[in-house]
Amino acid sequence: MRTLKELLPRKQLTVPKEIDEKTIFHIAKQVLVEEYGVRGGENIIPSFYKDKKLFLAPRSSLWGSEVYLMREHIAKRINAILGSEEVKEVKIAQQV
Repeated sequence: MRTLKELLPRKQLTVPKEIDEKTIFHIAKQVLVEEYGVRGGENIIPSFYKDKKLFLAPRSSLWGSEVYLMREHIAKRINAILGSEEVKEVKIAQQV
């Protein structure tokens, strides 16, 4: 007779894959378009991602100020879509 332990399937632990820069940029662009519309998506460009910091390059100081004020909200929205805390900080890069 087999035991219950033998009959139940084993859980396979999988190591979560690290999310690459392109995925972060795609999600960030999606969030920016949802928050600021198409015009915001065109004027705020994800430029760099490293050490859980996302750098956004605005085309003008107006867009830079807007992103600076909403940086925590943007990070929360990106992380909510990804399902994990991949972006701890949103920083403003040099204007394009």
